[in-house]
Amino acid sequence: MRTATILAFVISLLVQVSFPLAVTLYYRRRTRAPWQLFAYGAAVFAVFQLFTWLPLSAYLDVIVGPALDSELRAFIWLLALAMSTSLVEEAGRWLGYRFLFPQGAFALTWRNGVMYGLGHAALETMLLIAGLTFVHFLAYVALGRLEPAVLPQSLDPDASLALSQALREIMDTSWWQPLTVAIERVLAVPHQVAWALLVMESLVYRRKRWFVFAVVYHASIAVIVPGLARLAGFALAEGANLLLALLSLWIILRLRALSGEEV
Repeated sequence: MRTATILAFVISLLVQVSFPLAVTLYYRRRTRAPWQLFAYGAAVFAVFQLFTWLPLSAYLDVIVGPALDSELRAFIWLLALAMSTSLVEEAGRWLGYRFLFPQGAFALTWRNGVMYGLGHAALETMLLIAGLTFVHFLAYVALGRLEPAVLPQSLDPDASLALSQALREIMDTSWWQPLTVAIERVLAVPHQVAWALLVMESLVYRRKRWFVFAVVYHASIAVIVPGLARLAGFALAEGANLLLALLSLWIILRLRALSGEEV
């Protein structure tokens, strides 16, 4: 158990919880966008991702994963999961615009769309990703006080080997890994807002191609970043993610210019 890794976990958790909240509070102060829209975005993520598709996709990954005995099959599976996740997530966002916004008499404006996207991004980061990071942190601390070989002794040999490897991976967590997660969550905020605005435009202009743009762009990021991480390492992957986040920020600002809104 290394002090640097523990500090990295603490910093990562603080960033994951505080950054999306700070961005939302700043945006709310500047625009007075209703909190109800933030709640809509969070609710859509919970219904269409957190409690439905994400558990199902994780289960499918466990079932299909052992059969992926080649890089090509693994890439095809990554592509299929990314496209499915993107389609479900953006469809949920579209339904939120279509049915929740009218309930509160909210217009499909740039200001409202950004707040809606921030709700989605905040719940994903503050609850899901930060929660997983916290569980990993607890496991790292607990295993640092135990001998990993003690735990698998009561299991059959195959299960014992798999568990030992999993425990060893947790114990070998380096300081840069939790910090990488924090960086990814910072860069995820403009992505979520850009996707939310692209989906909104499909309703504003009544053109399906905007929805297709959102799904394809979402899926592309979900393939490019983890794909590069696996093939070339996290440094190159996060460098590409930074460029994509800048593209998402450009999309956000460009759509604001097209809307003609003054914020």
